[in-house]
Amino acid sequence: MTITRFAPSPTGSFHIGSLRTAIYNYLFAKKNKGKFILRIEDTDELRSNKKFLDEIIEIFQIFELDYDKLEYQSKNINIHIDFLEILIKKNYVYKSDEGPYKFKVNREVDSFSYKDVILGLIKIPNENIEDFSVARSNKKPTFILSNMIDDHLDQITNVIRGNDHSINTIKQIMLSQALSFIPIKYAHIPLIHDLKGKKLSKRNNVTNVSGYIDMGYRKEALFNFIIKLGNNFNDIEILDKEKSIKNFELNKTVLSPAKFDIDKLNYYNNYYLENLSYDDFISCIKKETMKKIKNFNIKEVFKPILKRSFNNEDINNELKNLVEFIYEKKTYNILKNEIMLLKQIQNTTKESQTYDIFIEKLEKNDLSFKKTGKLLRKILVNFNSKLPIESIIKFFGIKIVNDMISAITENE
Repeated sequence: MTITRFAPSPTGSFHIGSLRTAIYNYLFAKKNKGKFILRIEDTDELRSNKKFLDEIIEIFQIFELDYDKLEYQSKNINIHIDFLEILIKKNYVYKSDEGPYKFKVNREVDSFSYKDVILGLIKIPNENIEDFSVARSNKKPTFILSNMIDDHLDQITNVIRGNDHSINTIKQIMLSQALSFIPIKYAHIPLIHDLKGKKLSKRNNVTNVSGYIDMGYRKEALFNFIIKLGNNFNDIEILDKEKSIKNFELNKTVLSPAKFDIDKLNYYNNYYLENLSYDDFISCIKKETMKKIKNFNIKEVFKPILKRSFNNEDINNELKNLVEFIYEKKTYNILKNEIMLLKQIQNTTKESQTYDIFIEKLEKNDLSFKKTGKLLRKILVNFNSKLPIESIIKFFGIKIVNDMISAITENE
């Protein structure tokens, strides 16, 4: 049976690249009708933080990455030490003069190699690998050893991780062979870079998953965007979890670094936003924004706003743009010819009770939006909003529109 795992450390915010690795392991397991394990590597007591642990669990719940088992590495420390003792007794590991316990690299071979599922044959010259630490001076194992032992205990068959672990893989294969463990198939996916070709970093980019969720990016859009970073999924553009499992082929992962293109993420998010229900749209509105718009016809603008929005911030800005001019109570700079046109509109529509009657009267009197739309937009939102004028009028309601026209014409 295929068994994969994802093994994060709760020592920092959950990175976009980590989410992609987690999803790939999940998809590979499900595609092969196997199991997926979430293992929390919590043995670094100084840096591990419950806040980051809770974040990992929450993100797995948000993206519905249903693991078959949840484990904590710290529960296996005594087993790790037992295996360390075996390596010491077999003379594979020695206590170095500097203090840590180190694995003795075989110097009788010219190079070390393994076949990577994605990268092909990985070959590293002997001189490029020094004897490496597997435990601290107090015999507390390091990541290299504990991670590999946990994989053995969980009967992991496949490990998918970033290609910055390639050297670690060579070392873990050495340890595995020394302990006569069943070999694991490794696959290393290229790292995610920004559009300038540099590794995605916290200094220049938002790199943590929760940051994008807080900005209002939908989980479906993030999922869709992230899995396509470096794998075309048979050229299918819009993918839910079911389609992703069906079309996931690990060996089709590209070898070059994936490019994090925010415009592409916006494209996906706009697609999913446009399909939101009205209730979901309302949930995107901030409390302070809702206070300003609650007395207007919000339902009349939710579709046009979603069509123009890439995230929740855009949604709230569009709504604020609609009412900003009213709340600022600024004076109009109305020209004489505009006053005349407003009076025509007023005389034509003052008895209108509904939007349809309002439009019908305008059109019958040669005052269609082609002629009056720009002026109506000016007096209602002062051009702050670029939503269709029809939607703006419906949002405010005919009574408010007529009242605003009257307020201007009566002062002239």
